[in-house]
Amino acid sequence: MKKGLIFRVVRIIFVLTAAAAVAIFLYDNRPKGERRQKIKAEPLVEVFSVEAQSLPVIIETYGTVRPQEVLKLVSEISGRIVDIHPSFKEGSFGKKGIVLLTIDPRTYRLEVERRKVSIKQADAGLKRLRQEVLNFKASAKIAKSDVALTRTEFFRLKELSGKKAVARTNLDKAEQRYLQSLERLQAIENQIALTGPQKEQLDAQRELATVLWRQAKLNLEKTRIVAPFDGWVLEKTVEKGQHVNTGQYLGQVYKEGAFEIDARITVNDLKWLPSIQRPKAVSQATIVFSHQGNTRTWMGRVTRIKANMDEKTRRLPIVVEITPPMNSGEKKDLFDLRPGMFVKVRIEGKKVHQVFVLPRHTVHTGNVVYTVHENRLRIRPVNVLRRFKESIYIQKGLTNGDLVIKTPLSEIVDGSPVRIKKPN
Repeated sequence: MKKGLIFRVVRIIFVLTAAAAVAIFLYDNRPKGERRQKIKAEPLVEVFSVEAQSLPVIIETYGTVRPQEVLKLVSEISGRIVDIHPSFKEGSFGKKGIVLLTIDPRTYRLEVERRKVSIKQADAGLKRLRQEVLNFKASAKIAKSDVALTRTEFFRLKELSGKKAVARTNLDKAEQRYLQSLERLQAIENQIALTGPQKEQLDAQRELATVLWRQAKLNLEKTRIVAPFDGWVLEKTVEKGQHVNTGQYLGQVYKEGAFEIDARITVNDLKWLPSIQRPKAVSQATIVFSHQGNTRTWMGRVTRIKANMDEKTRRLPIVVEITPPMNSGEKKDLFDLRPGMFVKVRIEGKKVHQVFVLPRHTVHTGNVVYTVHENRLRIRPVNVLRRFKESIYIQKGLTNGDLVIKTPLSEIVDGSPVRIKKPN
């Protein structure tokens, strides 16, 4: 029993000794490591060639769409509303000439008729006066004949009285008749003279009656509120059966297809706009509205720059007038354009020459551009003319044919070698 145990212990010791001998042998005969120098590879870059261009400076801004023509409807007379057109409600479209509202016209029709009667009365008075003038003239003619006869008789008897052939009493009677005929003629002539002022008074009365008749007709016309253009209803504040007073606000409509944008630009952007004083130097603009992946585009033009600067933003307000859609094949209306829309405006400013357009990420901190010349990286300082969201205009620092690196690089050393990636 003891011999078996001793034998197993001896065998284990032998195995451990042999394993240790093999391990020592392998360690002593392990391969020696060789020191190798790390070789840094030249970075592989993607480049593109640049060419100078002549192109307009784009001014990007945002603004709110508003109607060019907004009409506030106000009642010019008082009365009860007896009819409202079905299209006169918020958001509805109405054609030019439709009667949006009707105020009870009955009282105003009666006033028109009453003024017509006044004109007829004035006409009757003038007609009567004209007849009286004719009568007076006929009477004057008779009176003149009577004066001539009595005068002849008077002077004949006077001559005979001097010869003692006629009694004094007959001469006195003849003289009396002569004087009476003169008096009648004078009275008729006075009446004829008075017809002039009477006619002027009657003419004035007729003119006044005519003016009042026209005023009554105008008031009758004002009972109908007519749409002055094709447009959309912004607001309605009255209902059928409601009594309105003179000057009361009734609603608001705006003209279809006539829109403009109230936008703001910086003072620095002002130098890129042509002078508004020159009619032919109009800045064209592109208006873009995007919503949930849908984009609509219209063309427009800058029509004016407002006089006052915005006190809050310190920007200059400008007005951009919108013209019908530019998209080919699209119906020429502005159905999808509504007041209050917030849109992007891209204004085409003055043209600049010899400008390089680079992606924004290729112009690095400090306004430098990485280029490749003879397979070496060159850092080129540039003069930035204008920055946009995705691109930059470079005015100086590059020449035609320069190879600009567009690959992002971490460690940059001017003059370090690079490899140019060949296009696929």
